[in-house]
Amino acid sequence: MKLSISQIVKVGLRPGLPSEEQKKIRSLNVGNLIGMTMVTILCVWNILGAHYHLAFSYAFLIGCMLLIFQLQHLGFFPAARYFTVALIPGFFSYISLCYQNNTELFLLLDIAVIVLLLNSWWMIIALSLLNMFAFIFIRIYNGNHQPLIEALPASRDVISATNLFVLMTMVLLYYKYEQQRDRRQLETLNRQNEEKALRLENLNRSKEQILSSLSHNLLQPLSALRNVLQKEEELSPARISDFTGRFKSNLDNVLLSLENTLRWSHTRLKGLIPAPRYCNVYDTLEQVASQFKAQLSEKRLRFIRRCDRDILVYADPTHLQLIIRNLVSNAVKFTPKGGSIRITVSNANGLVEISVTDTGIGMNEDLLEQLFNPEQRTHSSGTENEPGAGLGLLLVKELVELNGGHLTVTSVLKAGATFQVILPASYI
Repeated sequence: MKLSISQIVKVGLRPGLPSEEQKKIRSLNVGNLIGMTMVTILCVWNILGAHYHLAFSYAFLIGCMLLIFQLQHLGFFPAARYFTVALIPGFFSYISLCYQNNTELFLLLDIAVIVLLLNSWWMIIALSLLNMFAFIFIRIYNGNHQPLIEALPASRDVISATNLFVLMTMVLLYYKYEQQRDRRQLETLNRQNEEKALRLENLNRSKEQILSSLSHNLLQPLSALRNVLQKEEELSPARISDFTGRFKSNLDNVLLSLENTLRWSHTRLKGLIPAPRYCNVYDTLEQVASQFKAQLSEKRLRFIRRCDRDILVYADPTHLQLIIRNLVSNAVKFTPKGGSIRITVSNANGLVEISVTDTGIGMNEDLLEQLFNPEQRTHSSGTENEPGAGLGLLLVKELVELNGGHLTVTSVLKAGATFQVILPASYI
């Protein structure tokens, strides 16, 4: 029953309609439903009391109410409203003249309906005055003439007054309900706007931090390179070679940070559409190991790989390489000299799991919770002050999910961290 009433109340509602229009549609449906219920009871009562003409009149009114629902359903909302405000005075004036049972009181109800359903002020005033004049005329006429059909018992006057009181009360209560509904929606929208404003503020702050970090990371190696070039004649070839290796390592980190920033910005503005195909994970690991050879050697890190040569993953090859590069870069960055990085790749149940484990500084629970929150980016330099913009892991998570996988992280402070990437092994 609850579902049926809910469906009746929503007859005619369509996506995109203004909230005020929706409120009027619902109000007319509710009033029509309540009125139809009461009129049906009166129709049955009059049949049982052998007032067949009156029962037929109420049956006609029920048909008119069904027509109002049909007009609402078809989207003819103005027609449904004007038909309603014309039907009430026309029908109940006729009944009052025929039976003198005080149904002219419903003309007062029609004034409330006019105010609630119509928008034009001149139309509201004109129709309200017509209802008032009709009410006065019927009162005067009934006081000086006999009913056109038959006089009903005095109890019918009480019934008419009671029905009017009930309908007016329900109309006012529903209007109050709609006001509360609008207030709740407005409060919800205000909260959503406040949350959006806060997110935008946090994102702007993160953007400023990222740009500041990138500027600093670019400035540092370039300034050092300029100083070395200025003193090139004073330095020995061995010293210059040592500096060159360090510059290359720093520039590799900066270039990765720039690539992460550009790709992450692209996902925010336009989104990324992966182009997956079968990729050999072993070959990708070999390419990444070659890229980080100098950094691994400089920090004397053991780089252990456990991966069969024939393991394939179904993913975008560029995304796969960027995922592994960022995870290895993160491990190198936060693992002290003499530590180790282990990559284990396994294939089971149609999924490929790539696990990157380091013996680095690890993370506490608070940092783990903020790790993938773009509004609370935390930036920290590596164990050897390696630069970074703090976007690598955030980009990894987005790329993994774009390729149909998921990422998990476990870490213990001062004991290292493990990043597990699970990707599909085949097209589903």
